[in-house]
Amino acid sequence: MNVLVIGGTGNISLGIVAALLKQNHEVVMFNRGQNPDPPPPGIRVIHGDRYRREDFEQKMHAEKFDAVIDMISYSADDAASALRAFRGRVDHFIHCSTVMTYGPPFPCNGINIEESAPLNGTSDYGLGKIAADQLLLEAHAEDGFPVTVLKPSYTHGPGMKVYRQLGNDGEWIDRLRKGKPILSVGDGLNYFQFLASRDAGVGFAATLGRSQCFGEVYNIVHPQARTWDDWHRIVAEALGVKAEIVHVPQDTLITIDPERFGDLRQNFTHTQIYSGAKLARDIPEFQPATPLVESVAANIEWMDKHSLVPDSDADDLEDRIIAAVENLPTKVPS
Repeated sequence: MNVLVIGGTGNISLGIVAALLKQNHEVVMFNRGQNPDPPPPGIRVIHGDRYRREDFEQKMHAEKFDAVIDMISYSADDAASALRAFRGRVDHFIHCSTVMTYGPPFPCNGINIEESAPLNGTSDYGLGKIAADQLLLEAHAEDGFPVTVLKPSYTHGPGMKVYRQLGNDGEWIDRLRKGKPILSVGDGLNYFQFLASRDAGVGFAATLGRSQCFGEVYNIVHPQARTWDDWHRIVAEALGVKAEIVHVPQDTLITIDPERFGDLRQNFTHTQIYSGAKLARDIPEFQPATPLVESVAANIEWMDKHSLVPDSDADDLEDRIIAAVENLPTKVPS
């Protein structure tokens, strides 16, 4: 198949492109051409900005693709532009959404969230994806537009920084390397699903051309849930060190620095376990098998290559918080 990937340079996109090439698809990317990493050999790149709507749509009308995978659609306007560009012109359109459409607050107490669950997302990111998904699925209902919506949780791999529960600051990698303790929110026992981008790419690529997937929504997640402290230890293992983890309540962190820690309420401090049963049923090829230590090591290697691991000594806030916690009395005087 002749497959267009809109984006193509992010961490999931890199996994998708690798999987498509392995299956001998012809791959074309559309992006702004600003990524410092060159595309894989043999890939044609159409340069442009999808937010220049008329130019984007004209360029797409000048091409013919069998399938499109849209990795950078974040709003109803983005989806509407894609419909103008591809409606009636492609055999399959895959839209990358997100599990952040489900919350917070997350339904089912965050346990075994299926695709039929309420869409409670409140972040700008989640709301934008909800609107884009809805418009594309309405197009399928109206005239059979062959869309499939895939909802990844946190994916990791070359193309982005390695997240921790506090976010993607990057300096926590330097802290681990230097033997410094790292912060974790609450008790560190909230569950999440951590998926290697190469495994996500296999799932996206395997969905192509499956007519039973048209008009459907799928969670694409790792089948095994792990706690955030488990994840922190896996990253430390990939670095060849042990993690010393210091737990601090979420509200305390937000009170200390609302700008830095305010987003904790939105995502990683909630247990989120998503059901992948529907995708496993329809796309049995999706069987995540990449060892997490291996995929994390590749992710960190990419961060090092692009100088995305800042010097943790340049910002002492985490050190000061940890010192304050460690100096608390161990018991209340009688």
